[in-house]
Amino acid sequence: MEMNKAEIIKRLMSVDNDMSLLDTTADTYSCIIVGGSALVLLEKIYRSTYDIDSINASDEIKQLLEIYNINMNVSAYRINFPDDYLNRIIPIDIPTKKVKFYTVSLEDLVVSKLCSMRDKDVEDIENELVYKSLDWNLLDKLIDDVCYGMLSDFDRNALVINYNHYKERFK
Repeated sequence: MEMNKAEIIKRLMSVDNDMSLLDTTADTYSCIIVGGSALVLLEKIYRSTYDIDSINASDEIKQLLEIYNINMNVSAYRINFPDDYLNRIIPIDIPTKKVKFYTVSLEDLVVSKLCSMRDKDVEDIENELVYKSLDWNLLDKLIDDVCYGMLSDFDRNALVINYNHYKERFK
Protein backbone atom coordinates (compact mmCIF):
# COMPACT_ATOMS: atom_id res chain seq x y z
CA MET A 1 0.00 0.00 0.00
CA GLU A 2 1.33 3.42 -0.91
CA MET A 3 1.64 5.94 1.91
CA ASN A 4 1.80 9.72 1.88
CA LYS A 5 3.02 11.82 4.82
CA ALA A 6 -0.31 11.65 6.68
CA GLU A 7 -0.44 7.86 6.34
CA ILE A 8 3.16 7.47 7.51
CA ILE A 9 2.42 9.62 10.57
CA LYS A 10 -0.76 7.65 11.26
CA ARG A 11 1.26 4.43 11.30
CA LEU A 12 3.91 5.94 13.61
CA MET A 13 1.19 7.22 15.94
CA SER A 14 -0.33 3.72 16.03
CA VAL A 15 3.02 2.28 17.13
CA ASP A 16 3.19 4.93 19.86
CA ASN A 17 -0.39 4.28 20.96
CA ASP A 18 0.13 0.53 21.17
CA MET A 19 3.39 0.99 23.07
CA SER A 20 1.54 3.24 25.54
CA LEU A 21 -0.90 0.40 26.18
CA LEU A 22 1.85 -2.21 26.55
CA ASP A 23 4.17 -0.16 28.75
CA THR A 24 2.68 2.09 31.39
CA THR A 25 6.04 3.09 32.87
CA ALA A 26 7.62 6.49 32.31
CA ASP A 27 10.14 4.93 29.90
CA THR A 28 10.38 6.29 26.38
CA TYR A 29 11.78 4.66 23.28
CA SER A 30 13.20 5.79 19.97
CA CYS A 31 13.02 4.91 16.30
CA ILE A 32 15.09 6.47 13.51
CA ILE A 33 13.48 6.56 10.07
CA VAL A 34 15.52 6.51 6.84
CA GLY A 35 14.89 6.20 3.11
CA GLY A 36 12.05 7.65 1.09
CA SER A 37 9.72 7.85 4.08
CA ALA A 38 12.27 10.07 5.86
CA LEU A 39 12.37 12.40 2.85
CA VAL A 40 8.56 12.50 2.85
CA LEU A 41 8.52 13.33 6.57
CA LEU A 42 11.12 16.06 6.00
CA GLU A 43 8.89 17.42 3.21
CA LYS A 44 11.67 17.14 0.63
CA ILE A 45 9.75 14.79 -1.66
CA TYR A 46 6.02 14.44 -2.09
CA ARG A 47 5.76 11.04 -3.72
CA SER A 48 4.12 8.16 -1.94
CA THR A 49 6.26 5.41 -0.50
CA TYR A 50 5.53 1.72 -0.04
CA ASP A 51 7.44 1.24 3.18
CA ILE A 52 8.89 2.81 6.26
CA ASP A 53 12.52 1.92 6.91
CA SER A 54 14.21 2.24 10.29
CA ILE A 55 17.95 2.02 10.79
CA ASN A 56 17.85 2.09 14.57
CA ALA A 57 15.17 1.49 17.21
CA SER A 58 14.90 0.62 20.87
CA ASP A 59 14.75 -3.15 21.33
CA GLU A 60 11.50 -2.85 23.29
CA ILE A 61 9.56 -1.59 20.26
CA LYS A 62 11.01 -3.81 17.52
CA GLN A 63 8.15 -6.32 17.71
CA LEU A 64 5.60 -3.52 17.26
CA LEU A 65 7.58 -2.13 14.33
CA GLU A 66 7.38 -5.55 12.71
CA ILE A 67 3.60 -5.72 13.27
CA TYR A 68 3.21 -2.32 11.57
CA ASN A 69 5.51 -3.34 8.70
CA ILE A 70 8.24 -0.89 9.61
CA ASN A 71 11.31 -2.42 8.04
CA MET A 72 14.27 -2.96 10.34
CA ASN A 73 16.21 -4.94 7.72
CA VAL A 74 18.08 -1.84 6.58
CA SER A 75 20.80 -2.38 9.17
CA ALA A 76 22.74 -4.18 6.40
CA TYR A 77 23.00 -0.76 4.74
CA ARG A 78 24.42 0.79 7.91
CA ILE A 79 27.79 1.12 6.16
CA ASN A 80 26.15 3.67 3.81
CA PHE A 81 25.78 6.07 6.74
CA PRO A 82 28.59 7.99 8.42
CA ASP A 83 29.47 6.61 11.87
CA ASP A 84 28.24 9.75 13.62
CA TYR A 85 24.80 9.98 11.97
CA LEU A 86 23.14 9.93 15.41
CA ASN A 87 24.62 13.39 16.06
CA ARG A 88 22.42 14.81 13.28
CA ILE A 89 19.08 13.08 13.78
CA ILE A 90 16.00 15.28 13.45
CA PRO A 91 12.93 14.81 15.67
CA ILE A 92 9.67 14.20 13.82
CA ASP A 93 7.18 16.73 15.18
CA ILE A 94 4.26 14.49 16.12
CA PRO A 95 2.53 14.27 19.53
CA THR A 96 3.78 10.89 20.74
CA LYS A 97 3.88 9.71 24.35
CA LYS A 98 6.14 6.64 24.43
CA VAL A 99 8.10 6.54 21.18
CA LYS A 100 10.17 9.43 19.89
CA PHE A 101 10.58 9.23 16.14
CA TYR A 102 13.48 10.79 14.25
CA THR A 103 14.86 10.93 10.74
CA VAL A 104 18.52 11.01 9.84
CA SER A 105 19.70 14.32 8.40
CA LEU A 106 19.07 15.24 4.79
CA GLU A 107 22.81 14.99 4.11
CA ASP A 108 22.97 11.49 5.63
CA LEU A 109 20.02 10.45 3.46
CA VAL A 110 21.73 11.78 0.33
CA VAL A 111 24.93 9.88 1.17
CA SER A 112 23.01 6.63 1.61
CA LYS A 113 21.11 7.16 -1.65
CA LEU A 114 24.33 7.97 -3.52
CA CYS A 115 25.68 4.64 -2.28
CA SER A 116 22.76 2.65 -3.65
CA MET A 117 21.79 4.71 -6.74
CA ARG A 118 18.59 2.79 -7.49
CA ASP A 119 16.30 4.64 -9.91
CA LYS A 120 14.02 5.90 -7.14
CA ASP A 121 17.04 7.01 -5.08
CA VAL A 122 18.38 9.04 -7.99
CA GLU A 123 14.94 10.59 -8.54
CA ASP A 124 14.70 11.46 -4.83
CA ILE A 125 18.05 13.24 -4.56
CA GLU A 126 17.66 15.05 -7.87
CA ASN A 127 14.58 16.75 -6.47
CA GLU A 128 15.11 20.52 -6.22
CA LEU A 129 13.81 20.59 -2.64
CA VAL A 130 16.60 18.18 -1.72
CA TYR A 131 19.65 19.62 -3.46
CA LYS A 132 18.78 23.26 -2.70
CA SER A 133 18.50 22.41 1.02
CA LEU A 134 21.84 20.64 1.36
CA ASP A 135 24.75 21.81 3.47
CA TRP A 136 27.37 21.00 0.81
CA ASN A 137 30.31 21.42 3.22
CA LEU A 138 28.76 18.87 5.56
CA LEU A 139 28.00 16.59 2.62
CA ASP A 140 31.67 16.74 1.52
CA LYS A 141 32.73 15.70 5.02
CA LEU A 142 30.17 12.88 5.22
CA ILE A 143 31.22 11.47 1.85
CA ASP A 144 34.82 11.39 3.13
CA ASP A 145 33.69 9.72 6.37
CA VAL A 146 31.79 6.98 4.55
CA CYS A 147 34.59 6.50 2.01
CA TYR A 148 37.10 5.85 4.77
CA GLY A 149 34.70 3.62 6.66
CA MET A 150 33.73 0.08 5.76
CA LEU A 151 33.00 0.37 2.02
CA SER A 152 34.87 -1.89 -0.36
CA ASP A 153 37.24 -0.25 -2.84
CA PHE A 154 34.68 -0.76 -5.60
CA ASP A 155 31.82 0.78 -3.57
CA ARG A 156 34.05 3.63 -2.40
CA ASN A 157 35.06 4.47 -5.98
CA ALA A 158 31.44 4.27 -7.17
CA LEU A 159 30.32 6.60 -4.36
CA VAL A 160 33.00 9.18 -5.19
CA ILE A 161 32.08 9.09 -8.89
CA ASN A 162 28.35 9.35 -8.09
CA TYR A 163 28.94 12.21 -5.67
CA ASN A 164 31.21 14.20 -7.98
CA HIS A 165 28.67 13.87 -10.79
CA TYR A 166 25.84 14.89 -8.43
CA LYS A 167 27.82 17.86 -7.11
CA GLU A 168 28.69 19.08 -10.62
CA ARG A 169 25.02 19.01 -11.60
CA PHE A 170 23.36 20.46 -8.51
CA LYS A 171 25.72 22.53 -6.38
